[in-house]
Amino acid sequence: MTSVRSGDVPPPWDILPSNVPDFPAEPPLRHRRIVSTLRLVLAIVAAGTLLAVVQTVVGFDQLAHWAVSVANNARQPGGELPQSRNWAGYAATGGAFTEVSATWSVPQFAPDSPTGADAIWVGIGGVRGNDLIQAGTQETVTGQGSTEYQAWVETLPQASRPVPLPISAGDSISISLQEQSSGVWRVDFVNNTSGRSYRIMIAYASSRSSAEWVVEAPSARRGRILRLDAFGSVSFAQARTVRDGQQLTIAQAGGHPITMIGQRGQALARPSALDADGAGFNVLQSLL
Repeated sequence: MTSVRSGDVPPPWDILPSNVPDFPAEPPLRHRRIVSTLRLVLAIVAAGTLLAVVQTVVGFDQLAHWAVSVANNARQPGGELPQSRNWAGYAATGGAFTEVSATWSVPQFAPDSPTGADAIWVGIGGVRGNDLIQAGTQETVTGQGSTEYQAWVETLPQASRPVPLPISAGDSISISLQEQSSGVWRVDFVNNTSGRSYRIMIAYASSRSSAEWVVEAPSARRGRILRLDAFGSVSFAQARTVRDGQQLTIAQAGGHPITMIGQRGQALARPSALDADGAGFNVLQSLL
């Protein structure tokens, strides 16, 4: 593959298409409790003042109606959606995962698309540890009217490596990882558009602790998260896993959404709700 020479994006294989999720650090528990208590006290004072004013203006019946509406739409404690600096998609945990698969289309980019990169993949492990076996596609935009497309496989902590399956913008790609025997994984790549496929067997000791379907902001070899390209949206379909010997959709596996956020906490990409079949969703890029 021709190296990309750009100020913001390293050559394609100076990029690690995927790493474990960079979840923002939470403040210490004691600090969180103090902040929560102060917020509660301020909320009670504000609510009391507002209650007196609103009841005088609109009456008790209307006030009760509003209260029920707010309660029905409130997020329950502990219901905050997971956020990551580099992942957007779905992950399932709990049990032993031995297979994961999905289908998606390779993003297309305009000639004047800004410099950046993205990696789309499925994987096993990584949410609760540093082991992760994964395979996917990577798109690297030079910002000079050209884009590099590559299929790849990776077993952390080793760097990713390309596989000899040509892909192009708009191609429909299906990828699956399946543990054939203890520590031996079969990785299948299928380009549904061209009809070509590739299979590789990999020896890897996995925790089997999670399954993922992810769009990622890749990292340079020194760990710097690169700028996302303008991929727009990516649609995952036929997203399934095998947990404890049972084949499941994301929904059946209890998969949870992960939103990618920037340094200031703004959403960069977020997953949609799951499709009706429980096996499909979109990752939508936020307008910056």
